[in-house]
Amino acid sequence: MFFHIDKNFNPDFPCHWQLGEFHASTDTGWSITHRFGVKILYKGYADIAPLDLLLEDIICQRTPELLGNFCVIAQVDGALQIQTDRYRSFPIYLGDHKINNLVRTDRVAWTDSLITMDRDFDIIEDKFDVIGTLDISEISLDHALDQVHEILTNKTRQFLQHNQLPIKVFLSGGVDTMLVYSYLVAAGADFELIDYEHLEHDQFWRSNSHHLTDYWGYQQTHHWRTSCVLASGAPGDEFMLRSPVTANSYLLYYATSIPKILNKSDQEYLHRGYFVLPKHLELFDQQIRSTGSLQDLHHELCNIIVNDWQHWHLGNTVHWTPLRDLDIFKIIMRLPLEDCVRQIMDSSFSRSLMERNVPGVSKLLSDQKNVGPVFKNLSNLFN
Repeated sequence: MFFHIDKNFNPDFPCHWQLGEFHASTDTGWSITHRFGVKILYKGYADIAPLDLLLEDIICQRTPELLGNFCVIAQVDGALQIQTDRYRSFPIYLGDHKINNLVRTDRVAWTDSLITMDRDFDIIEDKFDVIGTLDISEISLDHALDQVHEILTNKTRQFLQHNQLPIKVFLSGGVDTMLVYSYLVAAGADFELIDYEHLEHDQFWRSNSHHLTDYWGYQQTHHWRTSCVLASGAPGDEFMLRSPVTANSYLLYYATSIPKILNKSDQEYLHRGYFVLPKHLELFDQQIRSTGSLQDLHHELCNIIVNDWQHWHLGNTVHWTPLRDLDIFKIIMRLPLEDCVRQIMDSSFSRSLMERNVPGVSKLLSDQKNVGPVFKNLSNLFN
């Protein structure tokens, strides 16, 4: 879901669209329409309905509310608007009368920004409250599991009701892809379970791979030139309270940390090998405890993860990312500390969710996150 907006077309992009005075260059997979006097370029999906049925509401929004993973670029009254789902999955880089979401610039529009380019190609940045209401009252593990299970069940059913593309699932041995897989199985979805890595090069990839691989998600993605959906666990670490940055910040508030927990126990936590990587130990050593209130902590962590862009759609391959929902993260942070520790160290909350859908499925997970033979236990599924 890549674009470049300028006074001229960008030759490194395969698709070129004229929106009044504006030239939009994109990867493949975009559609264009002209409705109610407005020319609209769009790509991706919304959770609740086909994206093309929601375009009028989207271009009129001043505070994004719809969830999903989409981008809508519309020429309205001589100006160009960029509209997205509430938790925009990609960065927007602002230059001198240029906008793009591929090549980094010194000026970044964070997720709480709505971007408009006026008829003089000047960029206007309007802010909105992307985080919303925070409830920091504690809830029980069962209550939290019920709430998140309902969110993910509804997301899966809604998407399946309107998706018309073939769905592909690649299991990495990781928690998040397995969790998404379990919801598809529970919903009776028709999908292809692939046991191979696949990256077809198209014109956009050939011209921009050096930029794409600057984003870690594009160092390990799949891509098909024919239209399809890839069910993705990204960004599960972040939205399920397992990212090294946010997880350790959360623990520091309670006067503990990931290194302290690891040093106190010889337990073979699922994330032990991952957390003791030198880059993470260095990170933990540099972090300091938040001195604000619990409300401040929750707000700070929410702000970090909604601006942690990883990977979004590429060409004709749509990435379905149901875990990218801030309400899930807010619920998990309200758990008792001991339950949060078990989720951070061992993905216990995520395992409980997948076991609700497919009993025994957690046995297919790798023994250690991102360390060792991560595909080993998947042999029990494919053999």
